[in-house]
Amino acid sequence: MPSIRPLLIFDLDNARFGVDATLVRESIWLPELTPVEEAPPYIVGMFNLRDLLIPVTDLNLRFGHPARPYCLTDQVIVLEQDQSLMGLIVSEVREVIELPLAAIHPSPGFDVETQRSSSLVEGEARVGDDIVTLLDVNQLVRLPQFLTEATMEHPANRFCPEATPEQHAVYRARAKALLETLADEEGAHLALAVVELNGEYFGIELDAVQEFCEIAHPSPIPCCPPHILGAISLRGNLFTLLDLRLALNLPSAEQSSNKVVVTRASTLHSAGQGEQMVGVAVDEVHDVVYLRREELQPAPAALHEQRGTEIKGTVPYADKMMVVLDLPALLAREEWIVNESV
Repeated sequence: MPSIRPLLIFDLDNARFGVDATLVRESIWLPELTPVEEAPPYIVGMFNLRDLLIPVTDLNLRFGHPARPYCLTDQVIVLEQDQSLMGLIVSEVREVIELPLAAIHPSPGFDVETQRSSSLVEGEARVGDDIVTLLDVNQLVRLPQFLTEATMEHPANRFCPEATPEQHAVYRARAKALLETLADEEGAHLALAVVELNGEYFGIELDAVQEFCEIAHPSPIPCCPPHILGAISLRGNLFTLLDLRLALNLPSAEQSSNKVVVTRASTLHSAGQGEQMVGVAVDEVHDVVYLRREELQPAPAALHEQRGTEIKGTVPYADKMMVVLDLPALLAREEWIVNESV
């Protein structure tokens, strides 16, 4: 019997949860959902994932909390148990960890008649400085066999009614992309993370992205050029934090960025060429989009002349044009290499 359990850790508002990672099919950015009639109120809709209909649970409603508006940075974790599928709306997928079974403690015993959602909770565990609530996937994917009048409420006639037309267009584009077959996705699409700098949108290929994380206060590095903001630690690993604004001819930020895109950059050493992990500071990480490569438009001539291979093209996003960067080429600039000898 295994003594280690893999867990997917995620946030929902200000709470941290975990589910058995072996039962997670995939995680995606929240798409437009189609309301489901005669469903429990916590089933807030469904979407088509490559010809599989996925019902989606709002955990806030499942636990009896008030509903909250959704946002473009929300994600859906798709769970699979005994060929049953269920999506969970979460604020952010954090990481996959391996936790010793001895570190998982049973939940405090409450009266199940007054705490109806307690059956969803499998246990509690300490992960770092956080207490993580572990959820029972078997209970999460199971729909009630008998619906009472209280659960037969009509769903909203429109998904996310408080969203702007531009946000609705993004949700709808995500839902459309999920309809595509695997074969189409492998050859015809470009996966991009949409980030914001100084109010402008930039696309970064997901192949170049290691992960996204919240920014920490960087530690200053003496005698470094202005594009190096400092060094930060991520799970014990130190890496350099870079500011792309100078390379993109953008003015310095009036306030510090709060997100980091972790990637790998080529570095030059006396012994040759290698790679190291670096962080790129951005104002926001808005979205992940999947484009057909033919949708990518050539960069304007002036921009191409200035940036060359560092710009892959442009594409409309929301109400602006998004510049698609070749991040590895941008970070490989000779003037961005810092001589490590002192």
